[in-house]
Amino acid sequence: MYRFIVTSRYSSMLLALGVLWAASSAAQAAADCQPVFDAYEAQMKVPAMKKTVKTPGMKDPAELILTQDALYGRVGAADTWDKTPLSPAVRAMMKEKTASPKTITDCSKLGAQQMDGVAVTAYEISPTAATGNLPGEKLTVLIDDKSGLPVSETALKAGTEAKIVYEGVTAPMP
Repeated sequence: MYRFIVTSRYSSMLLALGVLWAASSAAQAAADCQPVFDAYEAQMKVPAMKKTVKTPGMKDPAELILTQDALYGRVGAADTWDKTPLSPAVRAMMKEKTASPKTITDCSKLGAQQMDGVAVTAYEISPTAATGNLPGEKLTVLIDDKSGLPVSETALKAGTEAKIVYEGVTAPMP
């Protein structure tokens, strides 16, 4: 009987520790997500950004320039720029797809790194299918420590790499 009580107390203590650890892990994951959410929220407010995306199997990278009123895109430097006007409804739809508690299921802070001589913090995130990523995809996002903006995204399964710049970006003349 005494052995049962000790075992039962030990099991209860382990269970309680497990629950505390899970709650702590969930709280840490939520804390790790907030800088990612903040970075993408700030990105939606910049006047312009350019994203260059390299995808395995594609000869040339895709280039996207996003301004407050249009999205420009081309594949390779020899391609001509296409322009898509952005209505308030389209901007709202884009915002729904950015990193938020609705579109990210998990985050973990990987730590400090350097990218092209710039101090960044790396995060690994798990986007939902609503973002258009492969099921089970994980992304590594680098956030510039100074500006707080995302400057790189790497999709681990798809192998897609994107670099994002904000300075000196202007709309092309299609």
